[in-house]
Amino acid sequence: MVPQWMVVCAVAATITVISEVANRRRSKRKDIDKVGFMPWQFISAASLLTFGISVAFGLGFISTE
Repeated sequence: MVPQWMVVCAVAATITVISEVANRRRSKRKDIDKVGFMPWQFISAASLLTFGISVAFGLGFISTE
């Protein structure tokens, strides 16, 4: 059985990579008038924070007991 912190860490890392790619695509778009509605920078920061906290829980730096 995989510990739940590893699953949370993997999901957060995947979301971080996807949001960074999307943010890069948004910043390099050809038509500057085509704006998006997704807050990619916030999504990236929140998922990176979740990744860091889940790694800390998984490695035992933060205890739940």
